[in-house]
Amino acid sequence: MLENIALIREVQESLSTSKAQELALQYLKRVRLEKIALLRVSSCSKIEIFYTLLIRALMTKKATIIIVTPFTLMPNLRAINVIIEDIQLLTQDKKIIILDNTTNQTHYKGCSCNITK
Repeated sequence: MLENIALIREVQESLSTSKAQELALQYLKRVRLEKIALLRVSSCSKIEIFYTLLIRALMTKKATIIIVTPFTLMPNLRAINVIIEDIQLLTQDKKIIILDNTTNQTHYKGCSCNITK
């Protein structure tokens, strides 16, 4: 997963492979997932794949990241609070928008995010 994440900075900013992988590993460590660094997608859980996709998005130059129906990607996730807390650990300078169905509204109970219908 480390190579998968690092590739973004290697391509977009011509960062060396070693520096890009070092940066990717720092992101994984922030969310306690350094153990997946050397794994392939087929060896990862759905939440580990979600975090890989999230970190890849955070490594782009885009100012806004849109997450669409996260509970479809992670059906065993009970509440979004852990994800929100981890996003705050990963970035302070990106705008994160989560789009979801109203059927998942209970998963957002007690969440610090703004909910718009």
